[in-house]
Amino acid sequence: MAQSSVIFLPGFMCDDRLFAPQIKYLSARGYRCEIGDLTGAASIERMASQTLKRAPKHFALIGLSMGAIVAFEMMRQAPERVTHLALLNTTARADAAGAARKQQLKRVSAGELDMVLREDLKPQYLAPANRVPRILDVLDAMGRSLGEEVFVKQTMALSVRRDAFDVLERITCPSLVLAGAEDRVCPVDRHEEIVEGIAGATLEVIPECGHISTLEAPDRVKEALDALLARPSTIGSGRACRPQLRVVHTSN
Repeated sequence: MAQSSVIFLPGFMCDDRLFAPQIKYLSARGYRCEIGDLTGAASIERMASQTLKRAPKHFALIGLSMGAIVAFEMMRQAPERVTHLALLNTTARADAAGAARKQQLKRVSAGELDMVLREDLKPQYLAPANRVPRILDVLDAMGRSLGEEVFVKQTMALSVRRDAFDVLERITCPSLVLAGAEDRVCPVDRHEEIVEGIAGATLEVIPECGHISTLEAPDRVKEALDALLARPSTIGSGRACRPQLRVVHTSN
């Protein structure tokens, strides 16, 4: 039997290290895991089309933050190819951080990438309990390795993106929407908006977790992805998935 393919889409200034615990776990369970390359384009539409061009015919799609925004666009372009969809720590809204992004671009162009990562981004990403070297060092390493050129391209892509609310009702595959209860970048209500638009979507809210759920609560994310991928795909059935219970975690 052919392996089921899973494509991971990293967030802003992140790479495969963002999903390291989940990739290791799912690979051991027989899934063929791949990382979408979101570093070469300056638009969400182009990121999506390039990923689709390199992807297998059918695949599960897991995106975090910007990666989930790209996933929305992939669902706009080729929904029939996605067997399962996981949208982590994200929003369906258009960008509202224009002024802040312009200031960050100015600073990065002046050689202050490290300072922008350290002062503007990392403090917002993690729940207070998770601001520990084990996670902060990974975030720092990913940002440094991607560098200024990728920062500029991804910032431009995010700043001009359109909202994805028109896509939600077209999503019929089994879908998971996952939020951190302490996510300051994409609060829980942004995820509730997404769940309301997708038939049969499951909502998971992880306590004491911020914007980087895959590293802050790796085991909880593994469990949620396991449950999602165990659901039968609706590809070829011509029907939407059956409604699922919305599950909200409020305690450890």
